[in-house]
Amino acid sequence: MVTGMLLVPIVGDTQVSRLVIGQGGLDWRESAIETVGIDSSVTESLQPYEIDPAANIAVGPVNKSGGFTNIFGLSWNISFNPPPFVEEKKPWIYGSRGQILTIDGDGTQPTDVAAVDTYSFDLGFLLPLNRVVFFPPETGRTTSSGGNASLTRVGTTGLLLKDQYPRQYTVSGSTNEREFLRGTSGGGGARGDLRRFANDFDFIVNRNLNHSKRIADVRFDTEFLRFVRLTFPLTGIIAEVEFYGEGFLPQTRWVSQLFDMGEPVNFGRLHYDFEVYRSPGLGLEPELDPHADVRVEIELRSGRDDSPQIHHIVTEIGTEDVVNEKDYNRAPSTYLGSGSGIAIPGQQGSILDDVENWSFWSAPHTSSGEEIRSPDGRQFVQARAFITSTEVFAYGRLNSLSIEFSPLLADPVVAEVALLDEPQPEDGVVEVPLGEPVNLTYDVRADFTSNAQVGFNAIRLRTPEAVEFQRFEMGEPLAGVEPDSFVVNDGSLVVFFPSNPVQPATNTPLRLTFGTRVFNFTTEFEGEVFQIGGENLPQSIDGGDATPLVSTNDLRVFAPLHRLEVLSDLELNSQVVTPNGDGMHDGLLLSYTLHGVSSADVEAGVYDLAGRLVRRLVSELQGEGRYTERWDGQTQGRQVPPGTYLVRVAVKTDLGTFEKIRTIAIAY
Repeated sequence: MVTGMLLVPIVGDTQVSRLVIGQGGLDWRESAIETVGIDSSVTESLQPYEIDPAANIAVGPVNKSGGFTNIFGLSWNISFNPPPFVEEKKPWIYGSRGQILTIDGDGTQPTDVAAVDTYSFDLGFLLPLNRVVFFPPETGRTTSSGGNASLTRVGTTGLLLKDQYPRQYTVSGSTNEREFLRGTSGGGGARGDLRRFANDFDFIVNRNLNHSKRIADVRFDTEFLRFVRLTFPLTGIIAEVEFYGEGFLPQTRWVSQLFDMGEPVNFGRLHYDFEVYRSPGLGLEPELDPHADVRVEIELRSGRDDSPQIHHIVTEIGTEDVVNEKDYNRAPSTYLGSGSGIAIPGQQGSILDDVENWSFWSAPHTSSGEEIRSPDGRQFVQARAFITSTEVFAYGRLNSLSIEFSPLLADPVVAEVALLDEPQPEDGVVEVPLGEPVNLTYDVRADFTSNAQVGFNAIRLRTPEAVEFQRFEMGEPLAGVEPDSFVVNDGSLVVFFPSNPVQPATNTPLRLTFGTRVFNFTTEFEGEVFQIGGENLPQSIDGGDATPLVSTNDLRVFAPLHRLEVLSDLELNSQVVTPNGDGMHDGLLLSYTLHGVSSADVEAGVYDLAGRLVRRLVSELQGEGRYTERWDGQTQGRQVPPGTYLVRVAVKTDLGTFEKIRTIAIAY
């Protein structure tokens, strides 16, 4: 956990500071608990590791316990069968005996491969590969005794090992962990028929049924791969398997430690400096290329204590006790301890997210300057950054990121939403019909725990569409108050009340009443309070018990699933269109509503009675909401003939295609 952080005040906003990581702030690596694919030699920024085309990725320095590692220093794991699961940064080999000898970096140590033997490699994460090389030892002969007794399987003793290379092989690759974990179905014998290749991954890199060289140097166009499998239909001998690539790792991750802000705070905006480069090759000077397909995504979460997870240890009676993370890490894992998956007392138990004290990771921030989506009123914050690229030689460089924060306005600010005519629904759940007008109340209550908390005099409510503001109330009991002003936009309602501020000395609950419609199964009415022209950042509103008059304790409303209608309310302004320029029904207006979809493929058009498309009006992705389109009665720049036409709207979703059709008449 990082304390004593470098905090930068924002000039002109004395109450607002920034937590800076990277250039001008905390060191990237000292403030990290995990990195994946990050180049450790670049200290000022975060950027992906670049592969040296001449370096064998499979072989790195021997670790402290004498184990073999790859070029990234990650220790190899070995087994005869697939591992129980795939983990990042945990390279693994399984398959035929002698697995570890294939990546030990010693080209003199042979291992025999029987007919239909396979070696399956998990390289630890996605890499840009373009070569797989394998070969037998340069020296030595087959023996009938000693360390190489098993090598008599290839034939008569005394044969040169370098001549016993496999005559047939397949190299296949995958990015699918299910393929890697599926294992292989081995088989004996020396037949080389193609049925033996059923063990290969779906992507065949190279297949050779008549190999005639000691060294198999399999070259291919650079591919992003993580899993590689070698299949040998005939008996032979290999010493090493080498992997080579070029370019930059396509997926990287940096996860920060927990940052202790010293006290609960409000969060403002997330700023970062990100550059995209293209490299002409290893060791050459890169150039800025903002158009390359490279992106950064940053996620945050905030919490009330110093542990986002709850760790458990198995007890003597098979239940679980909560322990701290240090004690959990000291305990043996269930997998290593029993092998059967049966929990043994003293072993590691479950790890659960602490959803009571910590938020989930936010939706990704993809632009600098966006409002932070993690809840306010939390003392701890954690960040993680992902840099991804679809191009081998294009990469991103994250130079810095900063998190705005300021003191709380109140502690806490909670609200709950309810139907105006049903303030205490059964089970506390607010159910509303999709797309239909409803009247809602939004009760807000603030508490104050410090004289430094100055309160607020405005509230902003985020809404699914423009609302009808109806009433503003304050006090106990609630009484109507005329706000100083209010603003209604497409996605928000803002009410200003500086004449009646909420402050420690004059703390009073408040209620907004408004009309709106919702278009999704679950809609959360997020909100924030702020000071007009104040020095502090706005403070987000949490769901909670704001008033005994309402029993929901939540900011969400729900729509019953059985009433779902993805496409509804296809309406036309007229059944007859007369595009003759007289100003009466010259064009068609059609309106429709989408429910419960975040991004659906929508097609809308006008057709003749034979089903032929006359004019396409919509062909795009759309989310829930109400849409209006216009048709001027033309096709390809000329008026359509009079007659009857069909107006069709179709929405393609995972549940199927929903469509509605209406008829119209064109007359002159």
